[in-house]
Amino acid sequence: MSPDVTGPLPSDVLVDQQADEPGPHPASDARAATRATIAMLVSRLVIAALGWAGSVLIARTLSPEDWGTYSFVFALLGLTAIFTDLGVGRAVMARLISDDPDEVAKTSSAFIALRVVLGVLGYLIAVAYVIVLQYPGDVVRATAVAGLVVVFATPAQALTVIFQSRHRLLLTAIAESLGQVLQLALTIAAVLVAPALLVFVLAPVANEILSLIIKIVGIMRRSSGLRPSRIVDWSRWKPMLSDALPLALGLALTIALQKVDVLLLSLLDSLDAVGIYSIGYKFSDIMDTLILAAIGPISTLLVAAWPSQSAVLRQRCRSAAAVFAASGAVAVAAFWPSAGPIIGLLYGDRFVVGADAARFLVLGAAITAFIVLGIFLLASTGHANRYPWIAIGGLALNVGLNVVLIPRYSYDGAAIATVVTFVVAAVALWVVIGRTLLITGLLPLGTLIALIALTAAACALGVWAAAESVPWPVVSAGAALVVAAPAVLLIRAVTTPPGRHTKVVR
Repeated sequence: MSPDVTGPLPSDVLVDQQADEPGPHPASDARAATRATIAMLVSRLVIAALGWAGSVLIARTLSPEDWGTYSFVFALLGLTAIFTDLGVGRAVMARLISDDPDEVAKTSSAFIALRVVLGVLGYLIAVAYVIVLQYPGDVVRATAVAGLVVVFATPAQALTVIFQSRHRLLLTAIAESLGQVLQLALTIAAVLVAPALLVFVLAPVANEILSLIIKIVGIMRRSSGLRPSRIVDWSRWKPMLSDALPLALGLALTIALQKVDVLLLSLLDSLDAVGIYSIGYKFSDIMDTLILAAIGPISTLLVAAWPSQSAVLRQRCRSAAAVFAASGAVAVAAFWPSAGPIIGLLYGDRFVVGADAARFLVLGAAITAFIVLGIFLLASTGHANRYPWIAIGGLALNVGLNVVLIPRYSYDGAAIATVVTFVVAAVALWVVIGRTLLITGLLPLGTLIALIALTAAACALGVWAAAESVPWPVVSAGAALVVAAPAVLLIRAVTTPPGRHTKVVR
């Protein structure tokens, strides 16, 4: 995966109370944020579909051992974000939405330069990891080639952040979609001409190179109004790092919390087990990708609303939480009863044994949405330093559970450990948010409880229907509808502005 995976936010979620927002700056333009969100979500859907198709071809072509190696390498590269991803620090975003063009240009160039250095650092760390721990030669060679993804994707993400500061993400969406088209084309060519592990890992590298080139061309155009300064002000790194460090540490720990199970599975079991387990991530990563696509424009709005518009911030947080919850609930309900047949159809019967693990990973992705929203809410309000302690506890819990469960239950144990950890981390995070911001009702708890109950009922009904030999497409569609219909009404209720009933405690 790239080192940087629920449903588009309806216009009224992002636009409500727009008339009350002061200032003409583009960062506060809720309509622009909606357009940016839709563009990124459409792009992520295209990327997810094409990436999914590519993974199906690779999983069916490579041997179980080589597929396990491929899955492990990209999970490891995902973990390099611990070292490469600054996140969107409040200071970085605050300077990017400045009205001073010179300030924006200097901040942009410093940020891009920093990300270039971090990308190279991440690559070296990934290669060093597999060499020091003496992984097989195929793993080392695949990491050395595929690791170039980190080198190109890390500065490319900096450009995305700059575009995001003005809600101008259409070019980013196009660039990343075209990159994925190229990756799939090269994957198909590899299947037909040279179905070897090292050839397959070249396709994602080409993807990132094309995406980066398009973004560079776009941002360097004078008409973009976002052209970085040609001179890098190295002194800006210190305030960027000091302000972003809590958020960067929190996001890094979250990435480790999400992916450490794959590394532990490779050490405590086998690469074949990693390959089976990683099929579940192919489904959960789709949800993660969509969440990250939506959270960018949302976080920009949260930064613009704080601290002068607490009521607006509250409403947008509630609206985003409701949409994330509803989207996750529909996905879980659709996938849970039909995981086995879906995996068998797409990836082959040899991966069906990992269906239970896949179910838990999809459930974990639904929970992750609230962790991501909470992290960006704290960052947007200048309290990112509150999260790393939660992430450290979550990581310790995840490692402990994996060490106990993997030797006994293999990939199923890893998946269970992941879900338990996410639940604990999400609850702890929102308790801290409530005590830190002192704003009531940031989460629509009634809606969340109703969606949890609906999802559990839909999954139980779907499992029963599947046992009665009802065709799995009918089972999945029916379970999704059981949740989706009431979810629309629940979202509508939450996204209706509360007006004078908003209570902010100070």
